[in-house]
Amino acid sequence: MLAGAGTGKTRVITYRIAHLIVNKEVSAGNILAVTFTNKAAGEMKSRLHELIGGLANGVWMGTFHSICLGILRNETEYAGLPKSFSIVDQEDRLAIIRQIIKSLNIDPKQFSPKSYLQAISSYKNTENYVKNEPIEETFHLLKTVYETYKRELELQRLVDFDDMIALCVRIFANYPDILKKYQDIYKYILVDEYQDTNAVQFRLLYMLAGISGNLCVVGDDDQSIYGWRGAEVRNILEFDKVFENVKEIKLEGNYRSGKSILSIANRLIENNTYRRGKTLEASADKQSEVKKYEFYNDLEEASFTAKTILDKHDDGISYDDMAILYRTNAQSLNFERALKMANIPHKVIGNIGFYQRREVKDILAYLKFSDNPKDEQAFFRSISVPKRGIGNSTNDKIISYAEENDITILETLETDLKFLSKSRAAVDRYIQLIHDIIKCESIRDKIELILNTIKYKEYLQSLGEEPDIIDRKMENIDELISDAVRFEEQNGSSLSDFLASAALVSSNDEEDIEGSVKLMTMHAAKGLEFKLVFLTGLEEGLFPLGNEDGEANIEEERRLCYVGVTRAMETLYITRARSRIRGGRHNQSPESRFLSELQFGRSFKFNKGSTNNTFKNRSGNYADYIKNSSNYEKKEYNDDNTASFKASSKVYHSVFGEGTVLFSEGSGENEKVTVHFKKEGVKKIIANFLEKA
Repeated sequence: MLAGAGTGKTRVITYRIAHLIVNKEVSAGNILAVTFTNKAAGEMKSRLHELIGGLANGVWMGTFHSICLGILRNETEYAGLPKSFSIVDQEDRLAIIRQIIKSLNIDPKQFSPKSYLQAISSYKNTENYVKNEPIEETFHLLKTVYETYKRELELQRLVDFDDMIALCVRIFANYPDILKKYQDIYKYILVDEYQDTNAVQFRLLYMLAGISGNLCVVGDDDQSIYGWRGAEVRNILEFDKVFENVKEIKLEGNYRSGKSILSIANRLIENNTYRRGKTLEASADKQSEVKKYEFYNDLEEASFTAKTILDKHDDGISYDDMAILYRTNAQSLNFERALKMANIPHKVIGNIGFYQRREVKDILAYLKFSDNPKDEQAFFRSISVPKRGIGNSTNDKIISYAEENDITILETLETDLKFLSKSRAAVDRYIQLIHDIIKCESIRDKIELILNTIKYKEYLQSLGEEPDIIDRKMENIDELISDAVRFEEQNGSSLSDFLASAALVSSNDEEDIEGSVKLMTMHAAKGLEFKLVFLTGLEEGLFPLGNEDGEANIEEERRLCYVGVTRAMETLYITRARSRIRGGRHNQSPESRFLSELQFGRSFKFNKGSTNNTFKNRSGNYADYIKNSSNYEKKEYNDDNTASFKASSKVYHSVFGEGTVLFSEGSGENEKVTVHFKKEGVKKIIANFLEKA
């Protein structure tokens, strides 16, 4: 069954099971229903019992892993397992890998434990593993690590999650009589979200059902968005090439969205060539609205979103019925800030709030301690990232000495104390870093100094983080730099004010999820629906993501956009910014190719400063935009008669090149000029370092 978004595919599976039991008199014990999550299995069981009550008892229903675990428990001798084997969780798997690479004298900074675990996990989800073919040596000593890991599991009588499905397939391949036994039990097999199956899961179903068995799969090739974790969209696209006597049923009646939303969703996905093809149609004459908005920059995008949410809430739409979707987690910050300033309850789904993310808090700790050398928590965190050989007991002694002598923690560190003698060199380097941070004028420069001095990316690698996790964390650090640049453009370079602003945003993180606007990536939104959806950041390089090269990857990005569009029930606002700060730099990006494919009939384009900012109203003048966006006390700015450089005049800087003066403040040696440089964006420069262009 090709079941489009919002067509009620879970309901179809439930009713098919009920039909088999009630109308076809199939024994419940001969029916197997497979899902991907325990939650989905629970919902299916509940619906089935509502339909047919006790007749549903005996249906085999669960995830791939739970079903296979049951088989392994029954067939331990054929799997080569002890009867009393245990399941090892991900944390313990990683601990075993750490012990192994330590015993092999492998440098964890160069080859992280998680990299080995990821490689082993990928291998176990392939046909090669099922056939007992050796693992490829894709990097340093992988074969040795794997063989040692395998022996450790055997010695400790452990099975990991990747083994559960693969070992069942191996049993069925090696023992045809065992396979026949389960084929006789599972005569009717139903699978939900079939487009998300990987190679080994497909193999399991193929063996149980046989070429002409009774296998009913429900999925949507247009919503296959997990290729990066092994899902094979071809499993559903080539179903009829593998199995005989296939009957295809298309579920195209959408119960969720209005006609205009479905119309653009259909137009978008038609651009994919690797699909079976279907057209969603609204099952009810539901009113819906789709609009495209183009903004001068990403701040105005967020401000418009917050203001629109307030207006829609005043019109009677619950905050629970509104969602903001984006491509990457790092994009949440602008929206978190705008919603917070507008006093709109909100919750980041699938992740914690931006300023509560570990990597962000690590860097903020240094900034906080340089700003307030009495901040104990900031000291504890910064002195420990990375480790400097200073333990908790020594930290306690430092705090006690500072309190007893009524001096700051930094002054204590600078004192010649005996209990610091063993770690004196490390402490001195830490002290020097704090002083260097204090000397930096811009917040951006402070952050970059911290990153470079403590070699933060290498630090994450030393913790054994997976490469893709490290990349995501560094994206968040880039967004922190971007936020610092935005802040300085609006409010100046007061570190105290920046940290207060960050604290204001993070204070929302503990709010209850009920009664709140939801913020999430499009991956996290799959399966959800909202009356009003903001689909944001539709720019080339961001969505589709810049590193998604090749037609296959672009098609998956397009499917992801399709998922985002079809989350909307009544109203869909699609937005883009012509200028977006990424990694601390202003980037001009063309609109996403997906916008032209959506073929809008109505579009709204805002010039710079023309939207109502959630923080403050702005005029259309860029200098006024920067000056008037502040939430803090306004400063006195120079007029053209008192300024060294008139507004709009051209200036030159030896490092940043040519730029245009926006405004200046202060006088004499303290005069600072805010300049928009062609390549480096907006910066505040001491007037003496500028010359007329």
